[in-house]
Amino acid sequence: MIRLGATLHWLLSLLFSVSVTATELASPEQLEKSLAELNETLKSDFDLSMLPELRALRRDAQAIDALEIVAHTLLLEGQLRQQHGDYQQSLVLHNDALQLAVERQDLALMAQSRLAIARLEMDLERYDYAQRSLDDVHQLIDQLYNKAQTTPYVALQLLLAHRLWQGYLYVLLGSYHQAVAALHTEKLVVTDTPELLDKLLLVRAWALLKLGHYQQAQPILNQVAQSNILIRNQRMRIRFNLLQSMAWLQAGAFQKTLDTAMPALMETFTTRFLEEQADLQFVLSNAYVQLGDYQQAHLYLKRYALSKDALNFQKRNNKLLQLESQYALATQKQQLSLLEKDNAIQAQEIFRHQQILENTRLAQQRGALLLILALALLGFLYWRWQNKRYLSLLEEQVKQRTAELDERNRRLQALSYSDSLTGLHNRHYFFSAADKLLVQSQDVSQSTIFFLIDIDHFKQVNDSYGHAAGDAVLQQFAEVVRSQLRAQDELVRWGGEEFLLVMPQTDMTTAQQVVERLHNAVAQYVFSHDEQLLSCTCSIGFAAYPLRLADAQLASWEQVLELADNCLYRAKNGGRNAWVGLKLPAQPLAMTFEQLQQNMETFTVTSTQLAG
Repeated sequence: MIRLGATLHWLLSLLFSVSVTATELASPEQLEKSLAELNETLKSDFDLSMLPELRALRRDAQAIDALEIVAHTLLLEGQLRQQHGDYQQSLVLHNDALQLAVERQDLALMAQSRLAIARLEMDLERYDYAQRSLDDVHQLIDQLYNKAQTTPYVALQLLLAHRLWQGYLYVLLGSYHQAVAALHTEKLVVTDTPELLDKLLLVRAWALLKLGHYQQAQPILNQVAQSNILIRNQRMRIRFNLLQSMAWLQAGAFQKTLDTAMPALMETFTTRFLEEQADLQFVLSNAYVQLGDYQQAHLYLKRYALSKDALNFQKRNNKLLQLESQYALATQKQQLSLLEKDNAIQAQEIFRHQQILENTRLAQQRGALLLILALALLGFLYWRWQNKRYLSLLEEQVKQRTAELDERNRRLQALSYSDSLTGLHNRHYFFSAADKLLVQSQDVSQSTIFFLIDIDHFKQVNDSYGHAAGDAVLQQFAEVVRSQLRAQDELVRWGGEEFLLVMPQTDMTTAQQVVERLHNAVAQYVFSHDEQLLSCTCSIGFAAYPLRLADAQLASWEQVLELADNCLYRAKNGGRNAWVGLKLPAQPLAMTFEQLQQNMETFTVTSTQLAG
């Protein structure tokens, strides 16, 4: 009786726990409502703090087998990670969502997953793969239209999204006429997603402005101006102001261009939107040129160049992440394949041992039983030997592939540090190796000299002889300068027609001799391309590091580089084909860095002074 009572108590406890668990599970309607709220929140801003809520929603959906909601949470998390540069995990999440859609044969969900993958491929600049995904989406939309049970609204919404991203891809590829043709809204009436329509209109206005058709773009911008999406989404608001400033610039309303672009640029400084920041700086530079304020134009053009360099570095990192994600997926598939093989081998071994045990039970004689046990032992030892051999082979393969990956990473790093045209190191290399290159000497007479060298009127070479001739001039210029240097000197392609020369353990007297020798060598050299002879000159600015200021302060190498850039600006502003250097006394200066910048004329030495 005691045992029966305990059993009944256990059954009642189990039933009670199951009923409590069932009441705690959320209903599909509640999960869909939570998904809609998260989706609306992410439309305003892709905040990483939403990740815990997304994952909790996914766990609740998995608990009740709501696979469609699971797939949508995967897509949302993938888009969130994509916005923050985690392309590897984003690709995995998008593919997981696509796999769920394929298993459920959900055409609409398959199309949404393919669209997400296409957008990711555009960020990675893999435009061929993006176009393939968009082609797959178009076929899926056709199948949805032919499917009787599909809601027409779903197909229309997907068609609008397909047109949006197809047009966006055309703009990225420079096919602006194709983009305008693709970004039309005929036969589309989708009232529940105005933000999707506004995005399409903005991309259409972008394509028209790229063609110079600001008269056609302005009505579109006026239509979008009062949209909710501009109030809720910071990036869309910045993009709208960028396009509006481009329209004002093309229309000749230069003051309106400044009034629109400047607040938008200020808003980008606290964001990760480097591309919009660079474009706004370029628009401001052009507007200041048209207004005759060349100093401001030059300032924003320099900032634009720095932003583009940072953006290009980010894109290079994106390509590296792309290679890493591809390698990770391949490795994951290989590991799964190996696990499946191991499971099959183990299953076979288990079955064989079960047969051996069955045979031993049927055996009636002691000798037969001992023989079977001996065979089983031999089989086990053989299996162990084979297993060790297999593991040894696996370890060798892993070592080989790890070495290949290390070599590939080394080559990628070398490529990211080198300028492919001249063979010199680039700006990225200098920033990463600056501390090793600089000699922190207490003797100012034996310091490190920064030379900034700029080819005069290089744009005229490109315009008159073509970019191939310009490339040849850059290559020959690098060789001419390199022929005048010592083994320990470092020449860097700083950007465009500008070069940075770092000469350690060099006093200012030697620096003046070197810069005069470089200046004359370039002026006397005859550049050539396709039997065309060209002559070029250069302007040079230089300053010495370390630089001791008031109160025993030591200027940073970035500040010394800025002084060299100011010297270069003075050389170019004085008519080019000259050099200007900053020659300071041996004792520390009794002034701050800002005071030194304001009184540079006191300490500069120029090629004209040397000639005199």
